[in-house]
Amino acid sequence: MSHHHEKPPKTKSAKYITIGLITLTVIMFIVAFHPFGTIITTPFPKDEVIIAVSMPFEGEMAEFGIEYMRGIELAVEDINDEGGIRGVPVRVEYYNNKGNVTLAKAQFKAIKESGVPVVIGALTSTVTLALAPYAESYEIVLISPSATSAGLSAYGNYVYRTVSSDFYLGAGMAKIIGGRNETQNVMMISLDNSYGKSLKYAFMNEANSSYPDMHIVSAISVPDSNTVNTTEIIAEMKKTDPQSVLLIVNPSQCIEIMLAAEKEGLDPTWFGSDMVTNRQVPQEVGEYSEGLIGFSQARRISDPSYEEHYEETFGEAMMTRDSIYGYDTMIVVSQAIEHSGYTADGIREGLDLIRHVGLTGTIVFDEKGDAYPSYDVMRLQNGKWVDLPWREVLTFEKKAAAISSAHGTSSH
Repeated sequence: MSHHHEKPPKTKSAKYITIGLITLTVIMFIVAFHPFGTIITTPFPKDEVIIAVSMPFEGEMAEFGIEYMRGIELAVEDINDEGGIRGVPVRVEYYNNKGNVTLAKAQFKAIKESGVPVVIGALTSTVTLALAPYAESYEIVLISPSATSAGLSAYGNYVYRTVSSDFYLGAGMAKIIGGRNETQNVMMISLDNSYGKSLKYAFMNEANSSYPDMHIVSAISVPDSNTVNTTEIIAEMKKTDPQSVLLIVNPSQCIEIMLAAEKEGLDPTWFGSDMVTNRQVPQEVGEYSEGLIGFSQARRISDPSYEEHYEETFGEAMMTRDSIYGYDTMIVVSQAIEHSGYTADGIREGLDLIRHVGLTGTIVFDEKGDAYPSYDVMRLQNGKWVDLPWREVLTFEKKAAAISSAHGTSSH
């Protein structure tokens, strides 16, 4: 008699269970040891991953557009040095929209026809808002490193931004200006476009609700152009005699206004939104611009080596820090593609899950595609933009909070 026992025949169900367990084990092994950590089921480019960029490289906003492009270029260099995205090199296709809405729309249609699923841009809120409905309709991810209009929050499917809404920056501007003196007269000059209106509303809402002793003695709207009627503005300044003037205008308009005020011997404390925090203002206004306080999205660079890399690559020191938003935006887009694939829906999924610590700080998107808020305050000193020490910024904010509290209001 044999001591070996015959194995009972496998049933179909047992066979399928065995196959299933083997398949599951293989999948788990691939996920655990796959070089990119996730498996994507949609087609992925074999030769190059193309990302479109829509920015102005000519016209009023060219200086800013070039800065964002430089950051994007440095990011692409770093990505490709590390092996690209899933082993495939990245290439950027640049579209020079010149700050023109009609041209930007036509280019966006061309991007759709080319099959590229993601566009970094645009620069201004006006152009980005014009492209947002097309991004939703064409199902192309549009992610801006700079557009701050609160109106963009209405587009929550395919539209993202790595900067926070004007709602937060406008309120922050009111806190800083409100913290200077218990009683002061403020004049506001703002662009008559979505950017200017959004910041104006946020500033005035915060000022009126929290700082009743900060009087908005004049609020002038100016056209979105490269010129401005300084005669009307100077006459209003002489009439209202503001202690502080807030400029939410284009760089060339800021220059014209400040030069005209200097000529008339006017010397208020000047404040400016992120549009005026560039190199043109100190270069063309000169000594009179010293002390101008500017507000911007957070620009304190977390990695000092980035500035060295920038200078080595472009042969000049960084005057403004807009490029770091171009860099971080390119990085989060590449990470989203690596994680979830080269489709618009895959990129959306990746961006919704992203938790990235970049040059600008931590980037996390809310349900509206907005980045969480942070801003910096700078001052022109010796012709250069210098960050205000946080101790000084906090002093302004504490004084503002005390003023607000004394009047029984709460800051938002």
